[in-house]
Amino acid sequence: MKKVMLLSVIALSALMVACGKQTAQTNEQKEEITVQASQELSAIRTAIDLAKYGYEAESASALIEAANILAATPAQDLEAEVESGEQTANETEKADKAQVNPAQLLADARDLTDDATILAMADRVSARLNAAAEGTRGAVGGPKRGYGTVYARNYTYYTAKFWANEIAEVLVSGDGDTDLDLYVYDENGNLITSDTDYTDDCYVRFYPRWTGEFVIKIVNRGGVYNNYVIVTN
Repeated sequence: MKKVMLLSVIALSALMVACGKQTAQTNEQKEEITVQASQELSAIRTAIDLAKYGYEAESASALIEAANILAATPAQDLEAEVESGEQTANETEKADKAQVNPAQLLADARDLTDDATILAMADRVSARLNAAAEGTRGAVGGPKRGYGTVYARNYTYYTAKFWANEIAEVLVSGDGDTDLDLYVYDENGNLITSDTDYTDDCYVRFYPRWTGEFVIKIVNRGGVYNNYVIVTN
């Protein structure tokens, strides 16, 4: 368990360093944002990193800790507005990978162990997860989280409302099989910011000049579909 907690701290520290250097583009100007990422988004990113480690190392305790972090950071559902394209006949086949869903993490953790202590931990996190879900029903504001699949060389759109002069954040993390790019546009179609590196871990933040709906576009640059999680603050 100490090893899992150490991994959490390392992952969170790395995220803070990276996010402190992000550059955001608004409608009016480019500016450097020096504040740290929000605690909620940082925690969720830590959970994602732990989950990926847990699946690679077949570590039940890592998966449970990832689910525990997600249970402590409740989020409303974020649904895709437009899912463009579909799986084509010539799309490369691949083995399915689990998404970073807390309930799925706990189920997979139970499959990896018969240790009574670890299974009891999973039960406690499951109860916490159910309580968190009840507590956030009907809530307005706060983090939103969604899961989806973007097919090869296609894209998916989301819309999210952000408040004027308050930091806005979008995090996307894929299953590791293709490059995903992330773009954010304002209601007039102007590109606000983007993350177009060669990974499927994307993160942007910016200061909206007015309160309104923003369009989030996820593009899959690869030849196979990608299962992803998206989070907004």
